[in-house]
Amino acid sequence: MARRKFKNIKNVRALVSKTPIAACLSLLMLSGCQSTTSTNEVVTPAWITQTPSAPNVVYGVGQAQNYGNLQQAKNTAQESARIALAKQLNVVIAADTSIIQQAKNGTSKFKLNEIIRSQVPDIKLQGLQITEEYQQGNTLYALAQFNKSNAIMQTELEIAGLDNQIAALNLNLPSKSQRLKSALQVKRLLAERNKKNDFLSMLQSQSVLLSEPVFNKAKQAEDVIADLSFNLEMASDKESNLRDHLAKALTDQGLKISTFRPDFTIKIRTDWQNINQDNTHFSHAQTFVSILENGEEKAHFNSKVKAASSYQSMAKNKAMDKIADQLAGQIAEFITTSYL
Repeated sequence: MARRKFKNIKNVRALVSKTPIAACLSLLMLSGCQSTTSTNEVVTPAWITQTPSAPNVVYGVGQAQNYGNLQQAKNTAQESARIALAKQLNVVIAADTSIIQQAKNGTSKFKLNEIIRSQVPDIKLQGLQITEEYQQGNTLYALAQFNKSNAIMQTELEIAGLDNQIAALNLNLPSKSQRLKSALQVKRLLAERNKKNDFLSMLQSQSVLLSEPVFNKAKQAEDVIADLSFNLEMASDKESNLRDHLAKALTDQGLKISTFRPDFTIKIRTDWQNINQDNTHFSHAQTFVSILENGEEKAHFNSKVKAASSYQSMAKNKAMDKIADQLAGQIAEFITTSYL
């Protein structure tokens, strides 16, 4: 009896000792399951509802709907993020991550400068990255990031490189055509430099000023181009009024009109047609232009213009102004095409 009682007591003790262990194991298993569930939960990032902000860093958030093509939706969301970022920099961004600066100030009235500036490639928005992406249902989100400090440093280094190229160009060459080529190269590098300085301004950074050697080269290049002389030859003596309009347009562009050993001769012939309709005078003109250097034709242009006014003389004057403006552009195009 005593042995059986002792044995029962041992069984009870064993059962009691195992119960807390089993309970603990059950709790641990339950806790482990709960921990796994919380780990697998995807936390919605805050940036999809509020664009982040940080010193010297610009962010942009974009989104797109998935209509069956996941990759296309991702690409659209990324492009949307780039555009949102670019708006904060006040630039227009292209699909290849290049930017087109919005015209503000500093643009020249000279058509030659305008053409050279238009030939300078757009600035690449280097350093723009898509850092995060997130999908919520059928909506895809993308976060774009751009470090302004790195961009400013890189742009300043690029301007220093352009200054070295400008300083190395020789504008004291023996022939005028050689000097003109060097002068146009200086102006092109300066146009590229100006675009980069505009970009620095957009990044709210100070522009890089011209050093004295670069300033002197810029002035020398302007003098070389200003020294070019043009002679205007009209096909008819009756076109003296048109010649006056053309001469004024060219001198306004900083070009020199001369009959004494000119660098270029411009021959112009114009066919006029005047129409009066319902008390309105229309002046139509077709102009043929040849540019000669040392007696050899280097370029040929033709264009048509039309102007209207209540008075016939006023209509013709307006047409001549249009011809003059076109000619200034044609000469600038000829110079950059032939010598740049």
